[in-house]
Amino acid sequence: MKRYSLLGITLLLSSLTAACGKIEAPAKASSPPPASVQLQTLQSSTLQDSTDFVGTLEAEQTVQLKPQIDGRIDRILVKPGDRVQQGDPIFLLNLDQTASEVNSAQANVNAAVAARNTLVQQLRVAQSQLTSAQSEYELAQVNNHRYQYLVTQGAVDQATGDQYATALKVKSDTVKQAQEQVKAARAAVEQADANIHKAEADAATARVSLSFKQVIAPISGAVGDITLKPGDYVTTGQVLTTINQNEAFDLQLPIPINRSDELRTGLSVQLLEPNTEQPLSSGRIYFVASKADPTAQSILARARFSNARGYLRDAQYVKARVIWNTKPGVLVPTTAVTTIGGQNFVFTAEDKIVNGKTQTIAHQIPVTLGAIQGQNYQVVKGLKPGDRVIVSGILKLQEGTPVAPQVSNTARSAL
Repeated sequence: MKRYSLLGITLLLSSLTAACGKIEAPAKASSPPPASVQLQTLQSSTLQDSTDFVGTLEAEQTVQLKPQIDGRIDRILVKPGDRVQQGDPIFLLNLDQTASEVNSAQANVNAAVAARNTLVQQLRVAQSQLTSAQSEYELAQVNNHRYQYLVTQGAVDQATGDQYATALKVKSDTVKQAQEQVKAARAAVEQADANIHKAEADAATARVSLSFKQVIAPISGAVGDITLKPGDYVTTGQVLTTINQNEAFDLQLPIPINRSDELRTGLSVQLLEPNTEQPLSSGRIYFVASKADPTAQSILARARFSNARGYLRDAQYVKARVIWNTKPGVLVPTTAVTTIGGQNFVFTAEDKIVNGKTQTIAHQIPVTLGAIQGQNYQVVKGLKPGDRVIVSGILKLQEGTPVAPQVSNTARSAL
């Protein structure tokens, strides 16, 4: 019985062994797909040694508009921010009465001119009458001379001679009267000229008053804030608004005195957009003060900027970047940098032959970085132009991770 039992056990073990031999080994786990990443090929760039400061913009020219007479505002012809040209009226003060005064004064000028024209005609008539009287007087002289001679010769009687002598005296009196009339006519014309001059002076005064009622723009530029309204009473010298010439602005920039050795005219300055810190406009320092501000321990520098896009405003505080020096180098996007234990690293994409096929893998490189420049770090050591750095998905990478480079949105838009 024991013999058969041992045989049965042996057969059972053999069957189990054979069955186990037919069970297949589990399949190896499949490899994860390559990580999808975006690449950026580094280019040679210009590295900037720069410092950011806060400064104040000042319009190229600013004037205050003030009335030259007291009065009540009748109309406001512009709105704050409007662009105006030199000579444009900005405010009108009580124009109705002044305009009627100008019209009345001009009517007086016209009347004075018309009166002079009439007097000139009268002068011409008087001069013509004088000429005629002088001609008749000369003829009377000839006749009187002849008949007085005939009286002495006994050819005619004395009564006839006296008749011609009387006629000569009458003609002489007529000439004198004509001369007086010409003299009076000339005096009247001269008085008319004086009347015209006075009327023109009165009209000019009225027009000046009218111009005072119009507060005009002395320069071209942008209108400042207007707090007044029609009906408000204003006085001589009161500031009504300002006009700024804002095609260009001067930046008043206080520079710490410890940078005085580097501060010089010609340095490039960038105005920065407050949110993105991207350059809005570029200018150059054209003035450096010879004395330091003893209170702030700073040196005033001025740089000029164009305002072609109209972004800048008078008295605006802005962030400005002074570029002390530039040199060639490499910039790497901040999104490509990771830090482990105080050491900065960048992943680059490298091609490697695996099982006879080319595969792109992530290679971790330690880098030494300089200052931030825009959205990039300046590279001191570790990278060179032409390196393909990974700029997305770097937190899921490690040395040797297979990657699948994707075309970035920026790259697609360029295709």
